[in-house]
Amino acid sequence: MEIKKLLLFVTSLVMYTTIAAQEMPKYEMQPYRDSINKLYWNKHQEVFISLSTTKDGKKENLESEISSEYDNPFFFDTEGLNFIRSHWAVDKNTKKPIVPQKELLWEVYADGKAPFTKSSFSAVPKFFTSDKQIYGKDLTIALSAKDAVSGVQITNYSLNGAAYIQYNKPIILDKEGKYSLKYFSVDNVGNIEEFTGKTFYIDITPPVTNSTISGVNIEKGNIISLQTKIYFNPTDEVSGVAKTFYSVDGGKQILYNGKNISLIALKDGEHIIKFYSVDKVQNKEDVQIFEFYLDRTAPITASDILGDRFIVGEQIYFSGRTKLKLTAVDNKSGVKDVLYSVDGGGFIPYADPFYLPSKQGLHIVKYYAIDNTQNVTKGEDLGTNYKEFKLNVDKIYVDLTGPSLNHSILGNKFYARDTVFIGPKTKIKLVAKDGESGLNYISYSIDNIQKETKYDEPFSVDVSSGLHKIEYFGYDNVNNRNVGQFLIFMDNEGPVINYKFSIVNIGKQNGLEVYPSYASMFITIQDQLTGVTKIYYSLNGKPEVLYRNYIKGFQKNKVNTLKVRAFDKLNNITIMEIKFYIK
Repeated sequence: MEIKKLLLFVTSLVMYTTIAAQEMPKYEMQPYRDSINKLYWNKHQEVFISLSTTKDGKKENLESEISSEYDNPFFFDTEGLNFIRSHWAVDKNTKKPIVPQKELLWEVYADGKAPFTKSSFSAVPKFFTSDKQIYGKDLTIALSAKDAVSGVQITNYSLNGAAYIQYNKPIILDKEGKYSLKYFSVDNVGNIEEFTGKTFYIDITPPVTNSTISGVNIEKGNIISLQTKIYFNPTDEVSGVAKTFYSVDGGKQILYNGKNISLIALKDGEHIIKFYSVDKVQNKEDVQIFEFYLDRTAPITASDILGDRFIVGEQIYFSGRTKLKLTAVDNKSGVKDVLYSVDGGGFIPYADPFYLPSKQGLHIVKYYAIDNTQNVTKGEDLGTNYKEFKLNVDKIYVDLTGPSLNHSILGNKFYARDTVFIGPKTKIKLVAKDGESGLNYISYSIDNIQKETKYDEPFSVDVSSGLHKIEYFGYDNVNNRNVGQFLIFMDNEGPVINYKFSIVNIGKQNGLEVYPSYASMFITIQDQLTGVTKIYYSLNGKPEVLYRNYIKGFQKNKVNTLKVRAFDKLNNITIMEIKFYIK
């Protein structure tokens, strides 16, 4: 008697819809098999069962005699694991129930619940009102979705009413304005999440602050009196102004309280008020400057810096190339003489901008002016026919040396005698210190390229394999420079993989070499520069294992696939796939 095989088929009806621009895309319900061949079914999808004696033969629909009202189609009742059952399993050879008896089960995972998607806004400054959410610059939005059964197939989003697109990396928003974000996810069997919508604003524009002068103000030279009042008027169009700060003559910053700025403590002469505002998402306005002359009579003097300089608080740094310029003004009788002294020396007449002594360290410059009516301040008798005039004092540090430099190699590296080998992912860290005016920046150049690249963080080197020179430069805040250099050998090539069977092939089949089942395979790797570390392999899709001596245990009467990964000492990788037939 001929015995026929009986095969069972599970089918369903699916619906297709088109995607319209600026509408949520429609996805069909569909079965899904994962990487380990588990079958997932949409719980809302119809199920039909049919039988066949062969995989590709004629199918006969299965109909229930006792439950016809729930059949053709039927639906899976349980979220997650479901079973299609045959009462007892039958031996494929004897065609008799196996002993001990065992129920025959076909597993199907039903999924009727849509994924859940959440959004994460990056940690930028923000400000919320009852009806607005406002974020500062450099905002990125990450979407993450989870599905309990079949897994997430796709996440889509729409920005400002545009057509939905697939999400595959954080959304970067770098323009100011109002934003409307919608997003949803679909699982692998076609369950569609209801979209989530969020509306928010991005504010990247700093406030604008204007100064207002009330009272005496001679516009030519901004000459004002103690009765003059100075106000600030800040505005911000999106998030609004949070605070306004100001400082007078390089002094400490003061929080502006909305009232006029007090001038009573200021001395006669030139003054600078620096001011700026910050909005509620921390956009900071560029510092605004209001320069004025407060006329309280008597001559005044001022210094100007020609060349390299750096100011931190009240400390001024010069380089050896910097000159100091002195200026005196008087709004009454005019200036007669300007005199200055360096490091306690005698006062001499000022004629032109001058260099400070070429000695590294702190220097004291004193200078004063005498007007034509001999206005003087109270002071001790200098032993001359006039008393000491009002002095200005500048404490200036002359910085003649550049920063000290150092470097280190981060990540994969290999030393052979006096040569350091690095890989494409290895990073180079540059360090510079300056104990005087302080470090301004570090730059570097590769292989004598004239243009320098500014250093911000450890960097990898995108060069060909071989020996390369790294030069790096440290600049302090008065433009003194030091130079360092070192050599690296770039190795960006993985090792060479070779393999050999323990026996010669016994033929070919469909272009593949054929070996007997008792054959073993040996793998060797070779690296031209740094040497090798390890080999991993995966046979016929099994989990990857570490290669030790030889490989055996191939599957008979089929094509075997061996995937090999080899690493050198810099973690460069070579991957090879080998296919062959085992008799």
